[in-house]
Amino acid sequence: MRIKKILLHELCVPLKHPYILSKEYGIQHHTTPIIAEIHTDCSLVGYGECDPWPLFTGDSQESAMVVLARHLCPQLIGKDPTNIHDIHQVMDATIRGNHISKSAIDMASYDLFGKSVGVPVHQLLGGKRRNKIRCFWSVGGATPESTAEEVLSIKKQGYYGCMIKIGTENYRNDIARTLAAREAAGPDFPLVADANQGWDVETAIAYGRACERADLLYFEQPVQSWDIKGLSRIRRKINIPISADEGVATLQDAVALVAAEAADVFSIKVTKHGGILPAKQICDYAAASGIKLFFNSMIEEGITQSASLAVAATVPNLMTTIGHSFFSPLRLESDICDFHSRVIDGITHITDTPGLGITIDPDALKKYTVGTCCIE
Repeated sequence: MRIKKILLHELCVPLKHPYILSKEYGIQHHTTPIIAEIHTDCSLVGYGECDPWPLFTGDSQESAMVVLARHLCPQLIGKDPTNIHDIHQVMDATIRGNHISKSAIDMASYDLFGKSVGVPVHQLLGGKRRNKIRCFWSVGGATPESTAEEVLSIKKQGYYGCMIKIGTENYRNDIARTLAAREAAGPDFPLVADANQGWDVETAIAYGRACERADLLYFEQPVQSWDIKGLSRIRRKINIPISADEGVATLQDAVALVAAEAADVFSIKVTKHGGILPAKQICDYAAASGIKLFFNSMIEEGITQSASLAVAATVPNLMTTIGHSFFSPLRLESDICDFHSRVIDGITHITDTPGLGITIDPDALKKYTVGTCCIE
């Protein structure tokens, strides 16, 4: 099998409701993924997705398109997409970093690999350990009253846990929101808090100490991604486990965090890591290092979510005390594939359909496409 051509679709998909994040990220109104559609000489087509987010990853849709269209895709024409290691070697030999852009090619290659041999991607990764994974939801910054109301609503809808977005300029309000959420949800509903790099070490410690009675499962990325020493200091000063998200993009990041004893949990986002192959490498290292895994999302469409689910199906160190972030397409105006149909009553079901196990909705893809490029 050889790659014959690659179609790149630039999308702009509105969110159903604005998403209020940390002061670092502001308010999100839409997501701008790129879909890679790889055509082969044996008529099989594979789909991948990347999810650039300038303030999170340093990639915009425009910059990711340049990397894909001008650098990566031309080098991949004629290559065998089932040789995943070779695909990554070619990409890494073409341009350094740019993990977001590479993730779209990686996912589409795995999709083709699975389809070509008639097995799901999780089988290619060693086989699934579970048939379903609980799903959680997340709420943005607002008042304590509205946060409590949203969290209670999520609990009633059957989701297993909630992430509270904090990290705003008014950290005292974030403390009040967190405590109000715990009071509303009761003691047995899993809660986590994510500051998205919004604070300095001292503010994060103040928040953590004030919220210890909220019994959070973990406190995610309170400081900048590069501040491993700061993250380690916070972990020593508060009695809440620490999760790394923006700070763990590569396997080398994972090694540094473990060496510094800076995290208890890694937040896995397949598009952030550069695709399924590097994400699985990080997961394996985490398992060997006693680190738990939480599968998160980047306001993703269903293709990335299906790739993430394939990896989550296989890992031994998955957090089971909270649901995982497989709800992203449900917060969008529309999913461009049928992934959303797998999330039923707060449970995400793992399919055995070959490849990524998704069916593209051509009408939805056309509706949200704002630009297309063909490389052959």
